[in-house]
Amino acid sequence: MYVVVNVDDLGLHMAVRRAVEDLAGLARVSSATLLVNGPDAPAAARLFGQGLSSGAGALGIGVHLNILRGRPESPAHEIPGLVGPQGLFLGDYVELFKRYLGRAFTPADAEREWTRQVERALELGVHPTHLDSEKHIHVWPGLFEAACRVAERFGISWVRRPVELVSPLRWDKGGRRARILNTFALWHQVPKEGRVACPHSVFGVADQGADLLPGRLGAYMKRVRPDVLELVCHPGAPMKDDGPLPPEYGPMRISGQWRAERDALAAPGWEAALAEAGARLVHYGQLDPATRALRPEFRQ
Repeated sequence: MYVVVNVDDLGLHMAVRRAVEDLAGLARVSSATLLVNGPDAPAAARLFGQGLSSGAGALGIGVHLNILRGRPESPAHEIPGLVGPQGLFLGDYVELFKRYLGRAFTPADAEREWTRQVERALELGVHPTHLDSEKHIHVWPGLFEAACRVAERFGISWVRRPVELVSPLRWDKGGRRARILNTFALWHQVPKEGRVACPHSVFGVADQGADLLPGRLGAYMKRVRPDVLELVCHPGAPMKDDGPLPPEYGPMRISGQWRAERDALAAPGWEAALAEAGARLVHYGQLDPATRALRPEFRQ
């Protein structure tokens, strides 16, 4: 079993970058995805350029595809259905979904913008190992296929398919959240012929914040037995003098769980949970999409 522990939103704020550094030093994370239009993206990209490493070796870095928040990489006139009067993304999930249902934008519009975001990552010196997205928007029908086309275009081998197999007995908020996401994620067929692969399932949608616990991960791995599992997390390490999140990103609650997830991941028990499951901490760049096993150069 292979486990990728991925930090979303790298580049959004220095607090996220700080948490990635801290948790990599503890060998608790193996990967992160870069929000290329985030204000901290250049500094975050430099961090990876300096060879930040973890217990899985050098950390992998992907692209956090985004059509929800901030300023697009594309000119506004090329993606009018994705932006508001100021040329910014809408910053409102519900409003974006309404536009999606009303066909104000097409998968081709998202693909155009996501292509430019990957190009921006390359300009920053990042060689992406995988793709995921802000609020998992890439799994809306039609958008998942667009994300996979972007991956193939740039030789990116893995795309997150955020299926979390929650217990039928769970009817708490986290369980409902996971079921709603599964409705979209299970709509799609996994790409064929090994060009783009997806993890079997994810963990961290139903269990977030202080509920992101090694015991829960261990129980999940024991019940589901995935070959490739991604733990999705959003840690941050804010400090008193940090500035606020950029207002152009719209209302965001994510900073409220930064410290809880950073502390949860820094706590003991994660190595034991992985060892008991026979799991190895890796990043996507170490895995062959065709065999779903370690590439030869990473076998020991």
